[in-house]
Amino acid sequence: MYGSESTTVSRCSLVVRTTDIWTGRPAAPSSLLVRLKGGCSAPMRTSEGSWAFLDLKSDTYEITVESAIYMSCSRKIDLSSLQANNPVVDIFLLPGKRYSPPAAATGIVRRLVDPDGKPLPNVEVVAYADDDQAARGRILDEESSMGSGILRCLPGASAPKNGDALAVRGHNGSAAEWFRVQPFEDEEGMCLRPDRPLAGLWKRNALLLPAAATVSDRDGWIVLPFRGRIAAAGEVRVRLRDGERTAESQWSLKDGQTIVLPDFVWQPGG
Repeated sequence: MYGSESTTVSRCSLVVRTTDIWTGRPAAPSSLLVRLKGGCSAPMRTSEGSWAFLDLKSDTYEITVESAIYMSCSRKIDLSSLQANNPVVDIFLLPGKRYSPPAAATGIVRRLVDPDGKPLPNVEVVAYADDDQAARGRILDEESSMGSGILRCLPGASAPKNGDALAVRGHNGSAAEWFRVQPFEDEEGMCLRPDRPLAGLWKRNALLLPAAATVSDRDGWIVLPFRGRIAAAGEVRVRLRDGERTAESQWSLKDGQTIVLPDFVWQPGG
């Protein structure tokens, strides 16, 4: 008689693709700790630098990513909403204070403080280049309704790339919302899939401007990473939000340079 043999076939339930938002390339796996909350087994590293979780039993999980050089982040997911044959989730990692910017990268490093010099953590910061020539494209839809998940786009000189942050500027000159995009092509040309439903109603030819967004760390530091070419030198419009408090400002920016600006003092009522 021969001994019986059993074969166990593992199923790939989830692939977490971690991308450096500044370079657009996979983040170095050695700099990350990727986990699922709930006591799941450790992931396997793939040849592309992603993280594969096998044989998951539930549908809902929370992905957490910790790092010494990137901002820690978390994201709740529902496996049933992913493609069964390609269960990939993209996580775009924001640089932290210890991150070494790429050569010729455009960005801003700054600390946010109150009038007493106390650091301001967890402040949401969005900056965008208010320059027609820097636009990544224009909206082609006659009217993009609130809640829409797709935008038709006429690309600019520098077309949007996966993970780009874009701010929408209407005909009145104001930028009312921003989002990260996943470009794709259909039979009519380029389309953009925002990372959240549209909050505003946008008309044809509204500009899509290069933007950067982040959150201040516990010491008040922010790193704003811009991708692609901006203006040769100039300023960007900045919006800050701390709970219900908001402020607007204009900060210096130089194309191809990561500049460290003096502390931004958020005044009461500002």
